[in-house]
Amino acid sequence: MIGTGILLASYYQPGPTTAYQSVRFITEEVAFGWYIRSLHKWSATFMVAGVILHQLRVFFTGAYRRPRELNWMIGMGLLLSTLIGGFTGYSLVYEQLSFWGATVASNVADSVPFLGGFLKRTLLAGDSYNPHTLSRLFVIHAALMPAVMVALLFLHIAMVRLHGVSELRFPDDTAAKRHFPFVPDHLFSEIIMGLLLMIVLSTLALLLPAGMGPMADPLTTPEVIKPEWYFYVAFRW
Repeated sequence: MIGTGILLASYYQPGPTTAYQSVRFITEEVAFGWYIRSLHKWSATFMVAGVILHQLRVFFTGAYRRPRELNWMIGMGLLLSTLIGGFTGYSLVYEQLSFWGATVASNVADSVPFLGGFLKRTLLAGDSYNPHTLSRLFVIHAALMPAVMVALLFLHIAMVRLHGVSELRFPDDTAAKRHFPFVPDHLFSEIIMGLLLMIVLSTLALLLPAGMGPMADPLTTPEVIKPEWYFYVAFRW
């Protein structure tokens, strides 16, 4: 995500008159730009899915209980920052659906008691979508959220190493192994899973590359407005 994001940021130009054309330039003219953008998109999809599934696993196995309450809150912070990162990244393309999705999402945020107005103005850099909105979303997506996620991830892993890995235990199970060496067990297992995921992501980027929808038109509301899949439940609700 960080590697492909840096490559994309070197060409992306936030602004209502430049964003869409810069993404089109990346997708259609930059050498392997379509591949880098597709990797970034599919990585984001897998990242959101992975964090959601991980939080569900922790919840349904009761791994959030003492002494892991703080790590559960750190994990929820990771989930929230991942969703914000996905939302802001989706909005940067300045397509018709991403523009109106951001508009609807900001109005949903505005309905939050007490903090709604602040959240909406923070996202949009004003009371409504304006020429400064994409710059604000770009800073949140490319600078703020990565820094927050790296910090939270460091704390999260440190807490896991401190408390050990939570496992399903049964009444007659007295030999559950909660701690194991960081090197090679923890490190190598992460590297192996990362390499396997890179193969899957590369395959998806080749077979299902990221495309371009119609450019955003603030004066024309599309017949169907829907956000990315991870916000669809809240959107329909």
